[in-house]
Amino acid sequence: MITSADISSALAELGVAAGDICLFHSSYKSLGPVDGGAAAVIAGFESLLGKEGTLVVPTLCQVDFKNSYKTWYMDKPSDAGWLTEYFRKQPYVYRSNQATHSLASRGKLAYELTYEHTAGKPRLCPFGEYAFCDTSPWFKMYERNAKVVFVGVSMMYHTMKHMLEGMFLESLLNAVPDKARADEYRSRLMVFERFGEGLWPFYDAVAMQSTLEASGLVRKTACGNAELLCVEARPSSEETLRQLNTAPERYIGPEMLEWI
Repeated sequence: MITSADISSALAELGVAAGDICLFHSSYKSLGPVDGGAAAVIAGFESLLGKEGTLVVPTLCQVDFKNSYKTWYMDKPSDAGWLTEYFRKQPYVYRSNQATHSLASRGKLAYELTYEHTAGKPRLCPFGEYAFCDTSPWFKMYERNAKVVFVGVSMMYHTMKHMLEGMFLESLLNAVPDKARADEYRSRLMVFERFGEGLWPFYDAVAMQSTLEASGLVRKTACGNAELLCVEARPSSEETLRQLNTAPERYIGPEMLEWI
């Protein structure tokens, strides 16, 4: 049976340190038996991060996805795993106000990360143009180079990838000199109101993980029955964008490649 101290030790092996911003994606059951349950897992993170650190979890709401914006309220349950829902309901936790891709956070920068999720410049996104906008916690974590930890899951669950897909598209559209042509290209892209229709560069996250591993950007360790991964948000994102711009055929489907 693993303990809170085991969690802290594994995170330290991944390079997580006091004062960090740490986002984690997780499968609680992958760990095996935990002495103290979900509370012990959270304590393992927070005891390492310390008073100067900040813990963040995704509190995504994707059940009945097409009605997400109609049914959103701040206390809506997270469906991104048991640990995220447990953490969301704890004292002194702030949650960002966004219908599909909210996050919950506790620690020194929790309020700063979460308080203006939808206040900034919109960004192309099939989940709504403010899900990953420039004031979202996702972009703030990218800017501040958060540590992103995966507990018993692969980078298939790297939600920040959708922000990178939007950034990739924006760079392509900004390079089109003819505004009318750029607008025509833009009109063919997937948006929330027509989710599942149109084009979007959903990249192959498994292939990208392999590339990041080969580049030395993914750290690994084990805790209980789970493999843990960690990337730093900034360098891993920059390498992902570089790969999408220089070798898109390795990661993106043929229909989207034709648009590119």
